[in-house]
Amino acid sequence: MIRLIVVVPFLLALVVFSASNQDPQDMWMLTYSWKCAIGVLALIVAAVAFLAGAFCFWVAEFGQRRRARKAEQRVRELEAQVAQIQAAAAAQAPVRAPADALNAPHTASGTIVPPPSEDLI
Repeated sequence: MIRLIVVVPFLLALVVFSASNQDPQDMWMLTYSWKCAIGVLALIVAAVAFLAGAFCFWVAEFGQRRRARKAEQRVRELEAQVAQIQAAAAAQAPVRAPADALNAPHTASGTIVPPPSEDLI
């Protein structure tokens, strides 16, 4: 949104400037000369600057996308390693009895003796 606040007034000023300056003027660069309206020249310079900025942005984003792809690949590798480690740990872990069963009294045959009921006390 902030970009629009900056860009829209600039573009409006550029269009007004180009519409106001339609008279052809002599232009020259080193030994080459031509006639061109200053407004058209301003539009051409703005278009070239826009394309140069878009190219710079594209080059910067290309590097960021490459780093993001490498990071995503590394995340996938690490997730696969975690899944392997969890599967190996689950296969090696002994089956444990619930904590209540370990503390409960046992009979000679190995069955669990239920706790006494409240009405017998």
